[in-house]
Amino acid sequence: MDTNDSFVYDLDLFLTDPTWGKIHLATAGGHVRDEIYKDSKHLETKINLQKSTNTDYEYKLNPNLDKILKLGNPEINFRKFNKEMYLRDFIFYAKKGYFSFDKTYVNKPLDFHYHLVAYPVLSDHQQEKDEIIHKAFIEPVEMHILK
Repeated sequence: MDTNDSFVYDLDLFLTDPTWGKIHLATAGGHVRDEIYKDSKHLETKINLQKSTNTDYEYKLNPNLDKILKLGNPEINFRKFNKEMYLRDFIFYAKKGYFSFDKTYVNKPLDFHYHLVAYPVLSDHQQEKDEIIHKAFIEPVEMHILK
């Protein structure tokens, strides 16, 4: 009997969204619907990206990241928090062309809010993306695709 125990894992998911294009989500124990959880393409994509030596994009970080991290975890101590280590994978995926998100409310597996951590600088359609990117600077985005 298959069970969905996605809430036990910090999964890296790779999806295509009509608003964002290519997105990477770090689930941090958040619930993921069965079709996504059981899809082997996420692991395959992760392996292929790690094998690839190409870094095609410049990247930027969410300028409000500290504020959003505090929203998701009010007790966070930034003096003890290894931000460089935290950012490493998100930057890696942004350099590969993915809008890279992390789960905002880690201790709420059924909450589907994710915050933008890092994103690629796109030459095509950048102006169109800027509006949605700036909205994501302010508050977490609800990822309905995971429900």
